[in-house]
Amino acid sequence: MPRGSWAIVGLLGCVGLALAFASLAGDLRQVALPPPGREGWEPLTFPKVSSHTRYMPNSIDDREGVRAESRCAASALVYPLDDIDLAQTPLLGWEWRVERALEIADHRVKAGDDFAARVYVIFEFEPKHASRWERIRRRAARSVFGIELPGNALNYVWSSRERAGATWDNPYTERSKMISRGNGPLGAWRSEAVDVLADYRRLFGEPPGLKAVALMTDSDDSCQEATAYYANLVFTSPENRPHAAELR
Repeated sequence: MPRGSWAIVGLLGCVGLALAFASLAGDLRQVALPPPGREGWEPLTFPKVSSHTRYMPNSIDDREGVRAESRCAASALVYPLDDIDLAQTPLLGWEWRVERALEIADHRVKAGDDFAARVYVIFEFEPKHASRWERIRRRAARSVFGIELPGNALNYVWSSRERAGATWDNPYTERSKMISRGNGPLGAWRSEAVDVLADYRRLFGEPPGLKAVALMTDSDDSCQEATAYYANLVFTSPENRPHAAELR
């Protein structure tokens, strides 16, 4: 099983948490996720990666978030989603801050599939769009391991190599589309806002239901060191978009 985003397995069905919807005005809505690393967020490790990223909840610059440290390592934090309706709240906003970045020659090959910071949005599996081999593999995972593999994923990444807005297939699986958010000054918070619904339609077609959001700082393929912070993840309506200037 590749270390691409669709390999985030098992965990997604283990936590059934109801999210609290806040009614702002009329049909304006937003859903704020718990601070990363707190209740509801679960670690995910990969079978073939022995060194794991350290995720340490902390409070910095008046933000409740998580610090991620990766030294030739990879693992993720996952938050299962049950009640997000992309028709109502298609925008995802967050803040991240990279203190130690990576020197990567080519993110589009397996040896360069490392990022100081990335945010996954993971969707439910759609059997009607899967190959026969994919369906067999998923039945085997369900039978042998008792897990349900997720489907497609959007993977928003901090990258000094790829220009902001660039997209490409994850080198491990075409079911994960990579979307560069560019980069920013090291040690400074950067606010992000993306249109998840529009991005999925552009890269895959009409979306199924959401499965989870995941965060990952990884450096196992290039065996370098990276440090990043994540905070303030929220799904919101277009009328109440967070960090509007960053939406692109």
